[in-house]
Amino acid sequence: MALPTSHPHQRYSISGYQEHPTPDGISWSCDLLRHGQSIGLVTSTGRGTPDAYSFTDTARGEEFLTAAHDLHPDQPHPEDVLVDELITIRQMNALDQVAYCLDGDRFEELGEHRLAAPGLTFEQVRAALAAEHAARHPRIWDKTRSAMVPVTAG
Repeated sequence: MALPTSHPHQRYSISGYQEHPTPDGISWSCDLLRHGQSIGLVTSTGRGTPDAYSFTDTARGEEFLTAAHDLHPDQPHPEDVLVDELITIRQMNALDQVAYCLDGDRFEELGEHRLAAPGLTFEQVRAALAAEHAARHPRIWDKTRSAMVPVTAG
């Protein structure tokens, strides 16, 4: 079942994601979009500090910050968590191969995932995971939900 259009993962997205090597690691930047329209720029120094936001529309920026806080109320920087999720969604949905993970893969923390063989469909991979790896609690990236979902038998 797809998320409702009111959910922040449906309302917001990113574009123009670029990584930049630095002496301290990797910094990055991207445009933050609301229903496909730019509302600002997000940048990260890659040093573990909070992301920086430059909103072109203050009201839309406040709306984004509120949506992030409502989605992740226990996080110290909920807007950064939401942007990280949007980046992951964009990258995972752009894959040409079906992505999945098994117990022990740290998808939520590090983005660790596996790729199925080229040419296999979502249903083919789901069936193979259910048959061969049920004990390892497989999850598969569902582009219709923009999320890793549990693989169930049948």
